[in-house]
Amino acid sequence: MSGTVLVAAHVDTGEDGTAESLRARVVALEGAGAHLVTFAGGRGGAGLTAVEAASFAAAWTDRIGLVPVVNPVHTEPFHLSNQLSSLDRVSRGRAAWWVEVVDDEAHARARSTSPVGDALRQEVREVVQVVRLLWDSWEDGAVVADQASGRFLDADRIHYVDFVGQRFSIKGPALLPRPPQGRVPVLASAGWLDEDPAEVTVLPAAPTASSGAEVDDRPTVVDVVVRAGGDEGTGRAPDTADLARVVGSVVDRVRGLVGRVTAVRLVPAGPQGARVVVDDVLPALRAAGLVARAPEPGRTLRDLLDLPRPAGALTAVRSGAPSTEDEDGTP
Repeated sequence: MSGTVLVAAHVDTGEDGTAESLRARVVALEGAGAHLVTFAGGRGGAGLTAVEAASFAAAWTDRIGLVPVVNPVHTEPFHLSNQLSSLDRVSRGRAAWWVEVVDDEAHARARSTSPVGDALRQEVREVVQVVRLLWDSWEDGAVVADQASGRFLDADRIHYVDFVGQRFSIKGPALLPRPPQGRVPVLASAGWLDEDPAEVTVLPAAPTASSGAEVDDRPTVVDVVVRAGGDEGTGRAPDTADLARVVGSVVDRVRGLVGRVTAVRLVPAGPQGARVVVDDVLPALRAAGLVARAPEPGRTLRDLLDLPRPAGALTAVRSGAPSTEDEDGTP
């Protein structure tokens, strides 16, 4: 771990569902030097979905990572794979997927889903597994686009997935070529994806030696809540003393996490939380020397997280031998 952290910030599209508000918030976060922004759809379907919000934000940004928060049990895996692949393409390799799971019977009943406990864990693993396989169903180089020969695709480089899970099956292949990052990075809490783990581990709010934060080399991220008051009706900011207390508390919290985690996610709370993150917290963290250098245009999210670009899992199907694809190659 280095002496600085990456900084993510969370945006709830339901707080203000207007396109201009979303554009302004994300542009402000990128301008303030945030490395990633996570998106949650509004409660009860208000506002854009998380993937829609991230895709919209891609048009207004060129550096910040775009990470929709999506529950894998509530989304059709085939469509989710294509949506995230599209997001990676329109953002030029800046997409990731934050896997959100709620293990609660009342939550499952309210959404007409049944798995909880071990069955839920199995379904989450299956969804992530098949989404990754769909990304790999097109090998790099499958799109030939050779006008002279009249050849657009190399059919030998496109594969059927033929996946059968406990509650769904998918034939494949994906609708789109392989994403620019090969596979969109997956962020998930420890324990949900043991056999094919997440590229980034989401840690408890207070990571300890037993939480697995330093067990392996995978990047880690932890939430830090920015609870700022103020007057929601008038838009008035919190008073000076309250603001100083909020900012100082966040700086102290992040300072205690440096060297233990790769990234922190600032989660606004209260009527002025989002504004305070941009105008006060991010500048204070940077002034304290706790924040890594701002992302640069042209870099993928895997570059930012120091994650190699993976070879396609299905490439060996064609050759009958282990894949020799260059992990640093481009689609």
